[in-house]
Order: sequence, then C-alpha cells, then structure tokens
Amino acid sequence: MTLTLDEFRDRHGDPSTWCTAEIDSYLATGDMNPPPPPLHSHAEMQVISADHAQSAARQQAVADRLAADGHATAAGIWKRGAEESRQHAAAAHLGWPHYEAVLNGW
Repeated sequence: MTLTLDEFRDRHGDPSTWCTAEIDSYLATGDMNPPPPPLHSHAEMQVISADHAQSAARQQAVADRLAADGHATAAGIWKRGAEESRQHAAAAHLGWPHYEAVLNGW
C-alpha cells in the first residue's frame, strides 16, 4: 500500500520534528504518489473570483437601496450576503486551496 502525503503526515506528526530519514521518505512518497491536481486551475479560480465580486457588488447595491427605503432588517441580510461573496472572491483569487478552505469553513 502506498501512502499519500496526507497519510504520511498523519502518521508522522509535525514535520518540524522529523529527522532526515523521515523528510527523505516524505519526499520519496511525493515522487511516487504525488498529490492530485487542484480541482480548478488558477485561471478558472480568477473567473470564479470575478463572479463572486460581481455578485457582492449586486448584493451590496440591493442592501443600500433597502437601507435607504428604511428596511434595515432586509438590508442587513443582503449586506451579510455581500460580505460572504467578498470573502469567497478573495479566497478564490488566491487559488483552489484557499477557496476550498473557505467553502469548508476551515
């Protein structure tokens, strides 16, 4: 059975405490069984980021209109949605691992 890099780290603990042989084994494991590629390429993540940013702008516009009309509760809901979209846009801009972490609440 070939270990994945995640399984190797799970078994051997904190990499800062590894000896030279463990580091060599980790590198060899990565060469034999490299991690899978990210779900989305960098270019795809930039498109996803732009989509979230555009969504955030639209949601914020709705929140501003509702607030101007005196609908504070509804405006707050839309404002929170806009903030969440901005967070997703920022994470997507950094690439798949960051975006995945935000999606999963890590």
